[in-house]
Amino acid sequence: MVTVSVVVPAREEADSLAPTLDSLAAQRLPDGWTLEVIVVACGDDGTLEVARDHPAADRVLEDDVRTGAGPARNQGAAVARGDVLAFTDADTVVAPWWVRAHTSHYADPQVVGVGGPLRPLEGGLVDRLLFRVLSDLWYRVSWSVGFVQQSGNNCSVRREAFEAVAGFDESLAFLEDTDLSMRLRERGRVVYEPRVPVWTSVRRQHREGYGGLFLAYAVAYCSYALVGTVPDVGYFER
Repeated sequence: MVTVSVVVPAREEADSLAPTLDSLAAQRLPDGWTLEVIVVACGDDGTLEVARDHPAADRVLEDDVRTGAGPARNQGAAVARGDVLAFTDADTVVAPWWVRAHTSHYADPQVVGVGGPLRPLEGGLVDRLLFRVLSDLWYRVSWSVGFVQQSGNNCSVRREAFEAVAGFDESLAFLEDTDLSMRLRERGRVVYEPRVPVWTSVRRQHREGYGGLFLAYAVAYCSYALVGTVPDVGYFER
């Protein structure tokens, strides 16, 4: 038997949370598997109410701290029962085989984490091309040289390894998912699975522009490599 816990941080996501939970409710799991969905929600737009009303949400926690996705994910993981912890976001839709494909890699005892690519949930050709470059090809290249980067909305972790590295670093403004991946790498294999994409909103990319996104990440990568932290640019707080 396998128990998988999916943690979904949701901040001001009343309009987009239901499709995420619908996609988790549609997971095709083998007999005997148990899926637990935990939503860590906050906001004044009814996000908590949407989470509590949705039948796919097994537990709904109120995020009183509201300091970012990393702390919210840790809050959900702290109450999770699963042997495998999976993470996605409230503006993201996963495929019906998402949980099963992630979890299949943990048959190898050396595997401690799994990540996959992102696809745009809406938008046009430019969005699809840029996502292919920035959220798939870039991962393949960086992974090959040891710079593993599980995206927070498409990743899973072996619970024992997650607890051993103390989860997400709550002091990081963003790149907390990359930081977790690099620390997990010291405890085993972190696998990139290109056949398990998720579809995520492009609203931030459209609001900030892909150039702004690229610059924010470039600065953050340099800062993380040099001093082990990242500047708080506020990009993911809006």
